[in-house]
Amino acid sequence: MNKLLTFILFIFMTLSLFADIQSNSKAPQMSIQRYNMIFDQISKKRIGPSDKTLSSVPTPFVNQNILKIIKDKNTTKRKPIILRLHGIINKTVRINNKWYKLNSKVYGFRLVKIKNLSVILKRKRKKIELFLRKKNDKIKFTNNF
Repeated sequence: MNKLLTFILFIFMTLSLFADIQSNSKAPQMSIQRYNMIFDQISKKRIGPSDKTLSSVPTPFVNQNILKIIKDKNTTKRKPIILRLHGIINKTVRINNKWYKLNSKVYGFRLVKIKNLSVILKRKRKKIELFLRKKNDKIKFTNNF
C-alpha cells in the first residue's frame, strides 16, 4: 500500500513537472518572435527630413553675442561708491561711517596699511590711498583718568 501511494505520488509529480515545462517552452519562442519583429522594424530604412530642410532649421545652441546684448540691456548702471576716511584711532579706521581693522574687507578692497593721516586699500593690482579730509574742531580728546 505504501509503495502504491509512493508510485502514484511520483507519477503525479512527473506529470505536473512535464506540464510546467510544456507551458514554459512556448514563452521563449513567443518572445523570440516578438524581438525578431522589433529588429525587422528597426532595420527598415526610414526617410527623414531632407538636407535643405535641415539647413533651414535654426541652431539649438545659444549665441553668446545675443546673450551679451540681452544682459547689457537688463543690467542697471551702478553708482560708483565714494569712499571717505572719517577717522583713525589706534589700529582702527572709520570709512563711510563704519569702523574697520587692519586686513578687513572694505567694499571689495582690503585695508592693508594704516598711516597717521591716511589708509591704503588694495584690490588685486589696484591701490587706493584715502586721506583724512580736514581737522574737525568739534571732536576733542581728553584724558579724564
